Amino acid sequence: MMSEMENRLVLILTIFYNLYFLLAMSSQILLLFLMIKCKVRSLKDMKIYLFNTLALQFISTNSAYLLQCRTVPNFDTMALLCYGPCKYFGTIPCQVTFQILQTSLIACATSLIIAFYYRYEMLTTNTFTRSRHFKQLIFSYSIPLVFLIFEVLSPSDLSKVAKELMALHPTYDIDSYTVLGFSEVKSVMATIQTILIMLGIYGTPFIALLFRSKIMKILNKTSKSYHAEKIEQTKSMIQGLTLQTLLPLFCYCPSFTYYIYAQYTHSDSMIAEFAVSPFGFIYTIFDPLLTIYYVLPYRRTFNAIFKRHSVSNVTFIQSETTRRVI
Repeated sequence: MMSEMENRLVLILTIFYNLYFLLAMSSQILLLFLMIKCKVRSLKDMKIYLFNTLALQFISTNSAYLLQCRTVPNFDTMALLCYGPCKYFGTIPCQVTFQILQTSLIACATSLIIAFYYRYEMLTTNTFTRSRHFKQLIFSYSIPLVFLIFEVLSPSDLSKVAKELMALHPTYDIDSYTVLGFSEVKSVMATIQTILIMLGIYGTPFIALLFRSKIMKILNKTSKSYHAEKIEQTKSMIQGLTLQTLLPLFCYCPSFTYYIYAQYTHSDSMIAEFAVSPFGFIYTIFDPLLTIYYVLPYRRTFNAIFKRHSVSNVTFIQSETTRRVI
């Protein structure tokens, strides 16, 4: 039976996940609506990357909601206590859903990097074939696939995970959860998996900032060669992509830092476990909103539809943005 504190924390986390799911799905559906509504020819290719990122965030949001898990670092194992709807379907569906969640979060990061690369190539060569789009997408999914392989191969003896969990946390009511996790966190596979996560968390923003620096230099040097509208819209989009790559860094840091600290100092805190576990994916609420704001045709379409309430204005804005080149 759950202790009074654990019961309260579970209730708070359940309320949080329901609110998170509502907000994240609302922002993603809004972006999808604007992407369909806004018929800008110059965004035709960029939409490939925007749709890709949006689809991955949709998968991440639903997976996180189905799991509603919290991380419990132990001495030699790491336990994941899942309290979401997925627990009613058994251990295997929860394991698969967790792997989908982790892989989709990594894929979200790589999808933003290839979007940066696309914008850079369009400024330097002004050409990008369909085959190159396809190769970019394949490359962006190869990195999460490698991560998934190491995650699947990491030792995950759930009986050992549950045994150590009960020994170190006898007050935890594990019967109310589906217990997942890894049984040897210091094994070679688990260590490589942790390193890959660290590279993804800290490496992605640096790569994005590198591309941003190169793109801004090109724009500043060739400002007289491009229309002022194109310069403004490209800078706005690059600013949005930069924030989108930095946002996961700030979201992942609390949970990942706590995991490393607790694992190697052998300390624990139930409140900290509940507090930091949801941080890794809450950026899926804000990421679509950044796209809406910093992709100017989407912002104009949003203003036309939701602020002006005029059919004539909607038609005017769409016709205007269709003429403009990003």
